[in-house]
Amino acid sequence: MTQMANSPSLAQDVAQSAMAFSTAFRQTPPDQFAFGLFSMFPTSCCEYASLLLAWFLCEEHEGMCIDVITGELKENWEQRHIWLRLEGHNLDITANQFDADLPHTLITLPRGWHDRYTVIHTAPFQRHFHEDYGDDGRQDIIDDYRALAHNARAQFKS
Repeated sequence: MTQMANSPSLAQDVAQSAMAFSTAFRQTPPDQFAFGLFSMFPTSCCEYASLLLAWFLCEEHEGMCIDVITGELKENWEQRHIWLRLEGHNLDITANQFDADLPHTLITLPRGWHDRYTVIHTAPFQRHFHEDYGDDGRQDIIDDYRALAHNARAQFKS
């Protein structure tokens, strides 16, 4: 079940878009992903899942400014995690890989769950991020994005 943590609200339509995209990820059978890493979702794919979510949100909500955040766990600097920040909120669709009790779509203020990480890098989302990948990986990411976006948008119609 997709749910969001209680926090001062991110725009409702943006939160709904994020939840729909998270649901699309979770409803896709692992063997249907072209990009093999996604077969383990949400485990070990926070970077790519966050980038695809940002891509979707930028398409759905024109003019949105999204930052991609990389953090190191304060208690274990070797453990890194990546999530999004927008409109003053953290948005994470893979946090529950660390704690199954977390909602599938975690939306918090900066002092929330993500405060366990030291932010080591913040960068604005770049829509054409996939152009930096090899030919095979790039097309797999694009194909998976298109399928996920289609499935997420279908939720709005039902």
